[in-house]
Amino acid sequence: MKPKDVKIYVKPVFVNLVHSAAYEGPCRVGDKTKMEPEEERRGGERAFNRFVKEIESNITPEATLLTPVKLEWTDNWVLSDQELGKLDSDISKVDLFLVSGGLSQYPATRIAERYGKPIVMIGPVVTVDVSAYLRSRGLEGYAPMDFDEFNHLVSLMRVRKAISSTRILIATEGDIIPLGVVSTIWNLDELSRRYGVQHMTIPSRAIFDRMENPKGKEAETAERMTDRLIERAQEVHMEREGILPSVRFYVAARAVMDEMECNAFSIPCFEICAKRIAEETKVTFCLTHTMMKDEGLPSACEGDLNVLMSMAILMYLSGSSSYMGNSRILDREENILALNHDVPGLRMKGFDEVDSEFEMRSFTVGGWGATIRYDFSRDIGEPVTLARFDPDARRLLVAEGRICGGNGFDRIGCTLSAHVRVDDVGDLFHKEQDFGHHLAMVYGHHLDDLRSLSEIMGFEVVSS
Repeated sequence: MKPKDVKIYVKPVFVNLVHSAAYEGPCRVGDKTKMEPEEERRGGERAFNRFVKEIESNITPEATLLTPVKLEWTDNWVLSDQELGKLDSDISKVDLFLVSGGLSQYPATRIAERYGKPIVMIGPVVTVDVSAYLRSRGLEGYAPMDFDEFNHLVSLMRVRKAISSTRILIATEGDIIPLGVVSTIWNLDELSRRYGVQHMTIPSRAIFDRMENPKGKEAETAERMTDRLIERAQEVHMEREGILPSVRFYVAARAVMDEMECNAFSIPCFEICAKRIAEETKVTFCLTHTMMKDEGLPSACEGDLNVLMSMAILMYLSGSSSYMGNSRILDREENILALNHDVPGLRMKGFDEVDSEFEMRSFTVGGWGATIRYDFSRDIGEPVTLARFDPDARRLLVAEGRICGGNGFDRIGCTLSAHVRVDDVGDLFHKEQDFGHHLAMVYGHHLDDLRSLSEIMGFEVVSS
């Protein structure tokens, strides 16, 4: 499963307090005929059924409901291991417990301490009691006011889960730090510890070897995909034989990723260029990055893991493909910057939307190195969000803006650019000193969601 397609598995738990006898006191008042243990059990069963129906009627499609469980405890204030054991059967799937019921604070804390999973309780009073207890002990507790807030929390947890399901295939030419992006995230063990992101490192040559020696129907797939790209494009400004090698590289990279169970990709440019590997094989990686991102697989130029992590979060959050590029100031007075790279996504309006119109043009004067060209000036006024992690992957730089133009659509080389008007382009540039030079971009304004996400993932948002 691609990370963008993960679901959050919700385990509903209803806690039913059954007193040992009918009595009144400072914690209990009422008609004693309705306080008998069996009557409380019957009332608890009715409340449990209402609880389940309410969840089924209101829960987001981003969640999958596991079998609801009713736990019983008594006024000896002990939740037995036998009752807790009712939660064991599908615990490996559980992403969060949704807990409700009478005087459920103590049972909720026991569940959290036993299983180490987030506890969510909707509504007032006891919910914040539980969340405060858990948070003070390094556990996760949440108290959304209603199902709208609960469903928003689920969407954020889904992004976090998608990130923790991300496994990057890093193609290298030696050092993990590429020559073109020395500000890249360098401590991959810490990246794994903090966010669960895994990686596999292989020599770049391994993908080129697979490209030259395809397996199964890979060669046939590349031929078919090349024809399909040409057919879909509005204009093609290069020969088919100039496109095919870049498509063959994409097919080879995807095959290696599948074999190594990876779902994100990065590869350096300068090192491979200098070794003449690109010229020998007639390949640039622009097309590969575009095609992978449109599948929901983060893919970054120049081995830049900061922007790869940023685009992963933006893609999973927005449900759309992304763009990335070097940022440079075009007009300081008008607060306009340009993002410059030949890697637009064709599903930047949504993974489930129709591909945007595009043209194809060679990266090189020699007519090879296929690139997708999208005219960003078609989208003037569209809101966008820009982001980049710092080299420690602890802080995320975020800026919101709007498309105000584009350039390079009709030229070769790394010339394509999106022009974005932001609040203060000088402030953004100065803050980039702590983050580096590529920014990821998706459509839509997502700063508020990123701030909320940062609270459950543990990074800091630096806004501009």
